[in-house]
Amino acid sequence: MADDERCDQMTDDRWRRLEEKISDIQAGIAEIRSIYDAHSKAIDRLERTIFGNGSTGLATKVSAILWMSSAIAGFVAVLLAQAVATWIR
Repeated sequence: MADDERCDQMTDDRWRRLEEKISDIQAGIAEIRSIYDAHSKAIDRLERTIFGNGSTGLATKVSAILWMSSAIAGFVAVLLAQAVATWIR
């Protein structure tokens, strides 16, 4: 009978430790959920800023600036080439 009581006590200790571990895991999961929600919102804001989400986003604006810069550089190159051509004649 003493062995049965000791076995029951060991089982009770194991159950208590398992419950404590499960509680720790649940607390960790709750913390991860709150962090995930915050990161998800931050990613949504960044995507709206970069891609515009229906309006002109940062990526579109940068692309437009690059196209305009290329056009201006090409125009200046043509003007310089024309000036050099007239100077050489």
